[in-house]
Amino acid sequence: MIMPTGEIHPKSTYVCGVDPARMGNDETGIVILEKPFQSSNVFVCHLETSQKQMLTTTIGRVKYLNSKFNFKKIIVDETGLGSGVVDSLKEALRGKVEGVVFSISSKAEIFINLKLLLQKRILHLSNKANTDIAKKLFFQMLTINREFTESGAMKIFHEEGKHDDLVCALALAANYFNKGSKSKRKYGLAAGGNI
Repeated sequence: MIMPTGEIHPKSTYVCGVDPARMGNDETGIVILEKPFQSSNVFVCHLETSQKQMLTTTIGRVKYLNSKFNFKKIIVDETGLGSGVVDSLKEALRGKVEGVVFSISSKAEIFINLKLLLQKRILHLSNKANTDIAKKLFFQMLTINREFTESGAMKIFHEEGKHDDLVCALALAANYFNKGSKSKRKYGLAAGGNI
């Protein structure tokens, strides 16, 4: 499932977030963000998901998208299966690729950044938002919750039986545009409920 991509602008900065999956029930999510030249806003310009495909297909797809968009950064969830994707992409695309291992603290930090970018109206969905895949992203965002562990750490998770592939890819890409400090990231968070 792919949201159509608009015109690619050579002066824009493009960042790709990838949440890889393989043959299970999860999907591979790829989200591309665009920051136009001399703008403080960031736009979701491309969304896609695929299911039950080999990791080599995901790697090839990211390389193809890079040949079109010339990404500034490709940020990949390297937890579990993603480590092979990161290694292969780093070999091919060198410094453009960054792997992120999702731990309780790293996932919370990345999702809090996403929340801040949305709240501050820095991050926007494109005018192609009325597509099935954009609706899928919105639905996945609504299933993301948080709770605090006994030690006080924030845990981010999705509702049982739901998916978070697109929203994880979005959060990874948005992390490139991290605007908050740790103290600011804690603002407005209460125990339980949606992130």
